Amino acid sequence: MDAAHPEPPQTTGLIDARQSLGPAMLDDLFPEGAAFRRSVQTYVVLLALAALIASFGLYQDSVASIIGAMVVAPLGGAIMAFAAAMVTGRIRWQGIALLQVLLGALMVVGIGFLVSLLIPDPLTLTPSLEARTHPGILDLGVALAAGAAGAYVAARRTGSDALPGVAIAVSLVPPLATVGICLELGRISDAGGALLLFLTNFSAIVVVASIVFVIFGNAPSPAMLRERHRLRSGFVLAVAMLCIVSIPLIANGLTQVRAIVMSAEGAPVVRAWIGPRDIDVRAWSIDGAVVTLDLAGTEPPAPAAELAKALAVTYGQPVEVEVSYTQIQRERAIAP
Repeated sequence: MDAAHPEPPQTTGLIDARQSLGPAMLDDLFPEGAAFRRSVQTYVVLLALAALIASFGLYQDSVASIIGAMVVAPLGGAIMAFAAAMVTGRIRWQGIALLQVLLGALMVVGIGFLVSLLIPDPLTLTPSLEARTHPGILDLGVALAAGAAGAYVAARRTGSDALPGVAIAVSLVPPLATVGICLELGRISDAGGALLLFLTNFSAIVVVASIVFVIFGNAPSPAMLRERHRLRSGFVLAVAMLCIVSIPLIANGLTQVRAIVMSAEGAPVVRAWIGPRDIDVRAWSIDGAVVTLDLAGTEPPAPAAELAKALAVTYGQPVEVEVSYTQIQRERAIAP
């Protein structure tokens, strides 16, 4: 190797690649000794701060704060280390990395719960909280792509300059903070949806990172039969977990698609029902067979039964219509 292209420094075990912004080898995901102790300290401190930032940001509906929490949080690096340990047959490090993820996740949930205790309960969830309680199939696609990006950075032994972008793309800490907040608010179903989003991201990162690491030649050699068997077993387990968590995501995705199709089909019917009246549609939604409209105008709409009958003909099924109407008084005056 010439002077213009020197070999990367052999720092294996001396640094933690999850915290380094410089060149690092895949083995540096598994620090030992003093480097490991510093890694644990950094992991706990940054994760706690990220949980606080995320919790306050979710309550404030502050996108900037939530993104900041994603960048600060080291949880994605621990998940990447678990995938690398699985591929390279490091049983001990699989346990260490998985324990870091589990304890870190519990800490974030607990911090979110405590923050929610200190803040007055909101009447409704903020949009940032609401968005993390109903994951869909698109969230799975984002997690797969971002996990591949993070594994590529690690496998290519480049600096982790791209990892902040990966952290932003794969939402890990905000869903866990949402779990804690929703548990404190007594919204068990919403907490379950946020937990599902985290499990989806976790499973997707492990599966796709394992594939990327294998592609870049980090799998055990054919002679290492025990390690290859461990890799195969671990990968099968990760894929099975990903398939399980994907079932509700696909169901939610199909429900969302159905609602979009029904909205497109029902829009002309709603416009015809309003007719020439001075009425604006502020919002409308479809949840199964229930159609909800929020209207405002200077004159009241036609009876809701007429709309329900027309929509039932369009959809080919019984429809329940809920209409909210706000009277608007408009005045015009001309001063001499």
